[in-house]
Amino acid sequence: MPSMPSTDLAHGDALPTAMLDRGAVALIGGGPGALDLITVRGLSLLRQADVVIVDRLGPVGLTALLGPEVEVIDVGKRPGAHTVRQDGIEELLVRKAHAGHRVARLKGGDPFVLGRGGEEVLACRAAGVPVQVVPGVTSAIAGPTVGDVPVTHRGAAVALHIVNAHGDLGPADLAALRDPGTTTVLMMGVEWLPRLVEQSVLNGVDPSTPVAIVQSATLTDQRVVHGTLATIERVAADAEISHPAVITVGRTAAAGFLDPSASGTALRGPGREAPAPAVESARPAPIGASAPVLIGCAHGTRSREGRDVVRAILRRIGELVPGIPVREAYVDVQSPDVADAVADLSVPAPDVRTREDDAAPAAVVVPLLLSTGFHVNQDIAAAVTGRDAAAGAPLGPDPRLAEVMAQRLAEAGTHSEDAVVMGVVGTRDPAGQAMAHEMGRVLARRLGREVSVGFLAAASPTVAEAVASRRAAGARRVVVANYLLAPGQFTSQLEDAGADLVAAPLGDHPLVAEIAVDRYEATLGA
Repeated sequence: MPSMPSTDLAHGDALPTAMLDRGAVALIGGGPGALDLITVRGLSLLRQADVVIVDRLGPVGLTALLGPEVEVIDVGKRPGAHTVRQDGIEELLVRKAHAGHRVARLKGGDPFVLGRGGEEVLACRAAGVPVQVVPGVTSAIAGPTVGDVPVTHRGAAVALHIVNAHGDLGPADLAALRDPGTTTVLMMGVEWLPRLVEQSVLNGVDPSTPVAIVQSATLTDQRVVHGTLATIERVAADAEISHPAVITVGRTAAAGFLDPSASGTALRGPGREAPAPAVESARPAPIGASAPVLIGCAHGTRSREGRDVVRAILRRIGELVPGIPVREAYVDVQSPDVADAVADLSVPAPDVRTREDDAAPAAVVVPLLLSTGFHVNQDIAAAVTGRDAAAGAPLGPDPRLAEVMAQRLAEAGTHSEDAVVMGVVGTRDPAGQAMAHEMGRVLARRLGREVSVGFLAAASPTVAEAVASRRAAGARRVVVANYLLAPGQFTSQLEDAGADLVAAPLGDHPLVAEIAVDRYEATLGA
């Protein structure tokens, strides 16, 4: 292997002592993309390796310096297309080391910052393979930096929060985004940008918060775009931003932050108390301090598609009531819990209210549920009890929901002679069951034919029983009108009920949002 001259490294200093034994692994951090920044110790270990296992986003240019006898194995991962699965990478490290090779694992960024380096160390050590770890430069810091976005800055940002944004944000992530003194770096999130923006705004993050995206940091096709939470989706779409990209949210992400004429460089103080740089908001100003927050409370689901649908409905609600804050809450599975959301947005109510005190509440919970039941009568009722908050009625029954179901049936390709079963989640509450049957009668009037009601849980008949009954009565084809708000755990049960066709859930529909706004206004006596 050709030697690597020390004059290229560390101002000509001699390489520090670092030994890579046969049958051992060195886990070496690099830098993002073309930033071939690797510590002198890491390079010393790399030049001793006879097997190099390299990431796609690592400093792959260094492998060109290796001799032809060195085996270079590319295990790069691309979104949706992994050359080698993670467990395969770990098995490869162990197998090559056990074969007596000196193995260098060349990572992209720091091995322990969203790099799965810890998993690889554990796998090696569990197999008796010695491992040494060399730190790298994480793209969570280097990416913003090369885009002129400092992740900390005196008087503006005193804390840094790094998160894997491949999906929903957690409570700590949302808290960091709400904190003006914290810079939040979202990794692997560009594909999920609409979801991230939607969840952030629905959890009280200021829509005017600056956002910067650095795509292909340090590479020849590097690009940087700026916006706010309210505008970044459009900005990124117009610029055709794609992965790999690092998203930075916070004061220092504002366009021109490091321009000497901008206010950002003049900030002083610890950072949390300092005023944020002025950024024009794309959202309407609140209509007044007395406008209660609308908390849309859904059941919650582990289905990513279902979560997207609920948040799309909430966004649509916000468009119908510009200036009124809209927040999300759930009674199960997801956070924030409705009780926590109400507590954050209201104060304890006085024990005795006078006529003069009879002002609008601070928050109104609108159940994004289709009938009354345990969640409405217990969870939501308990959340508003003793608080300066109120709860509205559930969405159903309502003729507009029948219109939505009729549209979904038509979209699914149903015919006028098909027998219809309306599939309902179910409840033990007699009032809730009665509301479901009433909704079935409303749908029957809209369709102009009989509609049977079947429940998925807690009530009878079941959907499968209702479908079988219509077949026994001579129906040639039975279809299910889906009386669920969004896809989730009950979707497969509807599909397994024996019907010939199952329509889509109510979903993100203008009429659903319209009903929710009506429930909000009715609660306020409007």
